[in-house]
Amino acid sequence: MGACKYCGERKAIKNSHIIPSFVYKWLKETSPTGFIRATDQPNRRKQDGLKSALLCEECEKSFSEVESLFKKDLFIKLANYRTPCPNERQITDSIIRCLYIIAWRVLADTYYFPRSHQYTDDEFARFPEFLNKIKKSIELLEFKDFQTHLIPCTREVLERLNLPKVEWFFYDRAIGAEVRIWDDWERFIIFIKIPSAIIIFEIVQNEKDIWSGTQIENSNKLFLEDITMVPSYVSTQIEYFYDHFLKSKQQITDNQMKKILEGIQNAAPNCGSFQTMRKEW
Repeated sequence: MGACKYCGERKAIKNSHIIPSFVYKWLKETSPTGFIRATDQPNRRKQDGLKSALLCEECEKSFSEVESLFKKDLFIKLANYRTPCPNERQITDSIIRCLYIIAWRVLADTYYFPRSHQYTDDEFARFPEFLNKIKKSIELLEFKDFQTHLIPCTREVLERLNLPKVEWFFYDRAIGAEVRIWDDWERFIIFIKIPSAIIIFEIVQNEKDIWSGTQIENSNKLFLEDITMVPSYVSTQIEYFYDHFLKSKQQITDNQMKKILEGIQNAAPNCGSFQTMRKEW
């Protein structure tokens, strides 16, 4: 299993989540079937999200405590079928720290357990440098070296930003993350998608990118009405991930589609997934 990739001292466990486990639990609880399906294996029903041998038990516990605060303070306010997302949201150090932890998890998983190597040798060689800088920010609660942008996926925000009008399933329920690097270090981000939110963690910022109302560092509140501008590449990333979602749907076999249809027959008519399916632009 090897050593913990964070502390480097204790033995890593095999089931460290990349995206916090409560996110997948929410997805299953609001699903008509009680299962989830990944875009890379759409014909397999799963009970959990991607995991790898990143952390030891102690580091996993420490991270999980911060992630629990994020769930209470932000996630359940965003991903909520009963109550609309509030126009004003308090931003705490725990929220910022949790997003840094998720960014560290994604980058570390990409570096230590590469599944598809799309980076140059020079780019890949710098990943440890950035992992150490993110780790320092997490431990010292100093959030000055990176910029994190939070985009709540409400109708008002998405339309104001003129983001792609793809199926609501993507904005309400999609989960995923990917490290994206532009040529010549023009830009280096981690794109993170959780239900009802998009997070852009900027590792190398491009000074030409214009954001308005989205950055959570150095701010104790996020106002939805102030979110008025994001760089054009955000739309490109959404279309990229949505295209993968559509291709994944096309790969579902007739037998698996039959199981899906059988599974939803006994579902509550107002479960979260059905509510999303009924949404239109």
